[in-house]
Amino acid sequence: MARYPLWTMVMALAFMPEAGIRAQDPLAEMRALIKSQGEKLERQGKLLEEQERLIRQQKDWLEREITRENTRPPPSGAPEDGNRASPMPALSEADFAEDKTRLRESGLERKDHALRAYWGRDGRLIFRSEDGKFQAHIGAFFQFDYASFAVPSYVQQSLQTLSDFDRGLLSGTDFRRMRLRSDGLCWECVEWVAEMDFSRAADTTKDEITDPVPNVYLNNIYIGIRNLPLLGTLRAGHIKEELSFYCASSGRNFPFMERPMVWDAIEDPYIFDNGITLHRNFLDDAVYIWTGLFQTNTRTGAFTVSPTGAMAYDIRTCVMPILDEENQRWMCLGFSGSVRGNPYIRGIELPGSSVNVQPLIRAGTSQQVPSLVNTGRFFTKEGTQIISLNYNQSWGPLSLGAMYDGQWFNNSYINGLPRADGSLPSRVASVGDLYFDGFSIEALCFLTPGDHRTLNPKFPAYGQVLPVRNFRVLRGGDDLSAPGIGAWELTTKFDFYRGQFQVPDGAGSSKTRGGNLNAVTLGLNWFLNPNASMMVNYVYTTGLMGKNDPGPRDGAFHSFGTRFQFTF
Repeated sequence: MARYPLWTMVMALAFMPEAGIRAQDPLAEMRALIKSQGEKLERQGKLLEEQERLIRQQKDWLEREITRENTRPPPSGAPEDGNRASPMPALSEADFAEDKTRLRESGLERKDHALRAYWGRDGRLIFRSEDGKFQAHIGAFFQFDYASFAVPSYVQQSLQTLSDFDRGLLSGTDFRRMRLRSDGLCWECVEWVAEMDFSRAADTTKDEITDPVPNVYLNNIYIGIRNLPLLGTLRAGHIKEELSFYCASSGRNFPFMERPMVWDAIEDPYIFDNGITLHRNFLDDAVYIWTGLFQTNTRTGAFTVSPTGAMAYDIRTCVMPILDEENQRWMCLGFSGSVRGNPYIRGIELPGSSVNVQPLIRAGTSQQVPSLVNTGRFFTKEGTQIISLNYNQSWGPLSLGAMYDGQWFNNSYINGLPRADGSLPSRVASVGDLYFDGFSIEALCFLTPGDHRTLNPKFPAYGQVLPVRNFRVLRGGDDLSAPGIGAWELTTKFDFYRGQFQVPDGAGSSKTRGGNLNAVTLGLNWFLNPNASMMVNYVYTTGLMGKNDPGPRDGAFHSFGTRFQFTF
């Protein structure tokens, strides 16, 4: 600075403006660079904060997935819920390996029991865990019926009583069945069923032997244990008594609107009772054995009390020499037997029974449908014995079936029982050993190619009809949704029942109680898909029917009925 005076430097700057400007450029560039780097740092900070948030979210999600039962990601292709944010990305098994190893070594590893819902090919709503040890079905079904009759006046009069309910055969509509059901399997070996019927048209016995009729009928309600060594499956609760092939079959799968007449007369009063059962299959399902011990007179309300607590013992055996579902061929031969005590009649406290047969097409509540055959009340201390023989076979579209039922009431009386010393009170009369029986023969044939009746060998009974081509009007985007007509089936059946005996009138003669019936049924079934179906039945009924006083009369009448059914 000593070499150049201060004024010399000032003058130089004054006469060199461009040099002054260039001296200021590095400062401006530095400021711009600093500002740019600051913005980048700010953006990177925000990105780091977002990454930290995502890392925390993933960590929390991973910890929840490891510590709860759902440790596996949802299956690929599962539809997302449009009302929520997308879930965290699915993690692979490798991501869980370290944590699974740690949990397994500590003994805290937990399996995947989450239930996945799907609509099965059989039209049922199913919930099932990935390991198959937990599964549940929640569903319902209803049958909406219409019935009309062409009945001669003399037959109508013979079916009428002084009751406000029994006014003969009247046309009408009803919900024959309207049921809610839950069933399933938990922990691989424990099963349950809970099924209730809300229809007032349930075919209950119409006499004083039963307890008061409830508004809701309890059907199958039980708990079971599967795969017991030697024993098979154990069940306890309110259970269907498998007295025949038709009895074991669900009302969803009937080929006709009603079961056979002989079933209605003999097996119907005992279809559901409180009890305990065992069943098992042998020889690759070729042999089936079922047995049960029940308390009688617990059908509708699943409760009863009596001085003796009358019990019933049942056994059913089925042999299936042909079982080739792949080629639509099967055969089932069955035998059933039951030895049972008669329940005590309330107010009389004597063991009694009666036999009622209702028409094969019905309308109204169970109390509004008249009995075509009614033996009236009789008494015996020796209980009753029942046998049932069954034959059912299918060759592709054609199916045949036949059943025979017989029932004994030994040493029976009317109006009461003998005294302890063997003498008869006034009006009490012996009617001896009573035997009622009947049979049914049916033929079924599908008109649509590939459709057929199925058999459930684990529980020999009619299975569900699954149409090869569901009913559909419009063609969809793939071959499975091409137009179809559903499954069409022609049906025919012949029924016979005989349940009558002679009662002394005290004047040296006797009169007939009960009656006998013959019926021919023609039907057409249309299965739109596994869930929906329609049915049309025509029935011509003849026989000795009507009131016991002055006695049943020969008669005949025509019935026509339709049914709309939906089940899931």
